[in-house]
Amino acid sequence: MQRLIARLLALACVLPLLALPAQPAAASTLFRGQLNGGADPTMTYFNGAYFLSTTLGDRIGIWTSPTLAGLATAPERTVWRDPDPSRNKQVWAPSIHRFVRPEGPRWYIYYTASDGVDANHRNYVIESEGDDPLGPYHFKGRIADYGEYAIDGEPVTHNGRTYFAWTGPGRGMGGPAQLYLRLMTSPWTTTGNRVALPADGGCHEVREGPTGLRGPGRLFLVYSACDTGKPDYQLWMKSIADGADPLVVSNWRQHPGPVFSRNDAAGVFGPGHNGFFRSPDGTQDWIVYHGKTSSAYTYDGRTTRAQPVVWNADGTPNFGRPVSLSTPQVPPSGDPWASQEPGASRGYVSGEQRHHFERAPDGMLSHWWREPADGSIHRDTWGGPIAGRPTGYPVGGEQHVFARTPEGNLRHWWWAPGGSVRQEDWGAGLAGDPTGMLYLNGQKHVFGRGTDGRLHHWWQEPDGTVRRDVWHGGDVVGNPVAYAFHDEQHVFARGSDNTLRHWVWYPKIANNLPRLDDWGGVGKVHSDPTGFAFGDQQHVFYRAADGSIEHRFYSHDLDRVFTDNWGGNVVGTPWAIRQGQTQQVFARSADGTLWRMSWRPGGTVTTDSGGTGATTDPVALAWRDETHVYTRGADGTLVDRHWQPAGGAVPTSWGGQVAP
Repeated sequence: MQRLIARLLALACVLPLLALPAQPAAASTLFRGQLNGGADPTMTYFNGAYFLSTTLGDRIGIWTSPTLAGLATAPERTVWRDPDPSRNKQVWAPSIHRFVRPEGPRWYIYYTASDGVDANHRNYVIESEGDDPLGPYHFKGRIADYGEYAIDGEPVTHNGRTYFAWTGPGRGMGGPAQLYLRLMTSPWTTTGNRVALPADGGCHEVREGPTGLRGPGRLFLVYSACDTGKPDYQLWMKSIADGADPLVVSNWRQHPGPVFSRNDAAGVFGPGHNGFFRSPDGTQDWIVYHGKTSSAYTYDGRTTRAQPVVWNADGTPNFGRPVSLSTPQVPPSGDPWASQEPGASRGYVSGEQRHHFERAPDGMLSHWWREPADGSIHRDTWGGPIAGRPTGYPVGGEQHVFARTPEGNLRHWWWAPGGSVRQEDWGAGLAGDPTGMLYLNGQKHVFGRGTDGRLHHWWQEPDGTVRRDVWHGGDVVGNPVAYAFHDEQHVFARGSDNTLRHWVWYPKIANNLPRLDDWGGVGKVHSDPTGFAFGDQQHVFYRAADGSIEHRFYSHDLDRVFTDNWGGNVVGTPWAIRQGQTQQVFARSADGTLWRMSWRPGGTVTTDSGGTGATTDPVALAWRDETHVYTRGADGTLVDRHWQPAGGAVPTSWGGQVAP
């Protein structure tokens, strides 16, 4: 495989970039920690957002967010509370599924409930009124009822037919220790005989939470074994080949040993009762599950986590080891939070709102935001005056913005829900516009050209302490761009000889000093750089002397920088983002036409126009599965161009006034 990549990248010297293989999307913004404080999670991604549900006991609630990390702070939406006392207690293990019906697509939530007596648990299903996971829902019925204890039911599909899988008592034991399967005739009814599936588990007391995962040529049925209160609660797996009848027990293969279990070194115990979901761009499978940080025999402390599934060469899924809550992870491919490069930006997504900051004609820091619920645009002023252009990024539910004052101070504004906008100075000596990143340990980092022409670096510790140093080794012209890549910090800037310069820092680097390397192109870099990480590569774009967009990218495997040219005839500074597997560059021409250049692995660079009237350089961001580009319009207002997948953009004025 290494030789194959080397040959493909060697070809890229002749046909740069266009021959590169598809890479898994990497993110400059990592997430870590729990997604929810509940257990027994189910998750799906639909219409630009994740939908998560967990056990709540007396109701069914859903959390939704356009980003995976945003689920941790999203509010609960209660979608079902049953008035019937025979089935509105001990409500456990919801499972969300979508079926296309003659009347249109509908959502179904399968769950377990009782009258308060554990032995009376049965499986139930509710149906949505329309094609919205948030409902409203109505009660549909009890499903696969044999007059005995039944929990954790959900549909699985094989050979084009759907079956209901659930847990009930078996093997002469008094508890839920048997998996069952029965053919479904509708999303709420089953027919025919039920089939008991023997399932190994390393303990005798529990086989529960069966859920399906489609692999190459096989259906995998993953289930939990052992008591969920024990640290050895774990996942086991059975599978069946395509074409084989799942109601014939001998057609199922039992995979030996647990496939996902406790990781003492990472402080994860009892990982199980899982679900699966696809990444936003459909290229990855992910597992969502609950685990706890205590090895004690307790049902308390179970929280929802997620991590990617890797497929082995033999076509079986590899769930890896459950990672600790402190381990930073790359978001799913296509996750909007993975698309907020480069690092800090004048426009960003916070929660489900799109925010944008600019300098107004009077020098004040202006802030626009759009409410997704009703599409309304709002604007306020955060203070000032400022010089140049601001930049910022969200930190959880907080919003942080940085700008240069006319006196050359770096000023920091921030807002937290329920509070007011606050500000502080981080020190003098800033000559250019700031850029920055949120590092995975919670530090806020800002970079900018100092009055001495060198690259200056500020950072704030989680306790609020602000520190500063200078990244020596080269003079800087214009404004740098910075972003985090895994645990690395990357900064690109234009040198006084119009060379592209690159600084990198990572933990345990020699003497704790950033390394400077020269990416070449003496005399070629005629704008500020813009860029992002893609796979294991670093990508940078800038305007060349002839107005075209030049592109340089670095391969970690080959330790080499490659160059190609994307064409065009533009002015000012371009803006680049990676959205899923798509690389996009936006720039304006001298007549105010806004252009997009885009590329996907295996394709060629394509160019399309977003219309005229752009009077400042663009800023782009991803929101859900949409691409939005912001510029100052001909009338001085802030204009949002919603770029269409087929090409072209729909402009909407957000009002206000932006400084030229």
